Parts: sequence; structure tokens; C-alpha cells
Amino acid sequence: MNSDKQKDQLGKRLRAITSDLKLYLEKRIELTMLNIGEAISGLMAASVQRGIGVFLLLGGICFLLFALAIYLGDLFGSRSLGYVLVSLPLLLVGGLFMYLKPESVFKQIQQQFKNEVIKSIEQNGKSAKESLKIEKEAHSKSKEG
Repeated sequence: MNSDKQKDQLGKRLRAITSDLKLYLEKRIELTMLNIGEAISGLMAASVQRGIGVFLLLGGICFLLFALAIYLGDLFGSRSLGYVLVSLPLLLVGGLFMYLKPESVFKQIQQQFKNEVIKSIEQNGKSAKESLKIEKEAHSKSKEG
């Protein structure tokens, strides 16, 4: 009879451990999903902000180039000559970028992207560890009480 009680208590403990483990895994997965969502939303917000900045900057550069072309056209007495003089350096630089494909620029952009991703993952890892620590403390306090 005494061994039946021990088996029953052992069974209850095993069920409690498995339910606690299941709850822990569910919370861990939920926390991971929240951290991933936070990282993705942060990257999206940063890219939207940069995209708007680039768009406004390009608009300003376009107006500046039009103004320069009109000024040079008036200076040389031929509006089309002003547009040609402004477009030639742009065409040369654009052609160089297309045909030479500078690896250093590509590697620099790739490295910057990697650094941002690693930084966000490290920040999420720190917050996940802190959350797990808080969960463990709360769980141990609830078992004590």
C-alpha cells in the first residue's frame, strides 16, 4: 500500500514536471516569436525611414540638376547644351558603376547589413535571457507559495 502511494506521488510529480516543461517550451516559443517580430518591425521601420530620406534626397538632387542645366544653358546660350553638360558626368559615373561593379561598395553594404542583424539578434538574446530569468524567479516563487 505504501509503494502504491509512492508510485502515485511519483506519477503526480512526473505529470507536474511534464506540464511545467510543456508550459516552459510554449512560453519560450512565444517569447522567441515576439522577439523575431520585434526585430523585423524594427528593421522595417528603419528601412522605411531611410527610404523616405533617400527619396527626398533624390528629389532635391533632381531639382538641383535641373537648375544647374538651365543655368548652364542660359550661360552658353543653348538650353540643350546645358542639359548635355549636366548629364555627361552622370552617365560616366553610372556607366562606371555598372561595368566595374565595385566590390568594396558591395562588401561594405553587406557588412553593414550583417552588423545590424547581429546587433538586433544580440539585443533580442539579452532581453530573452532577462525574460527567462524573471520567469524562473516567478515560477520558483509560485512553487514556494
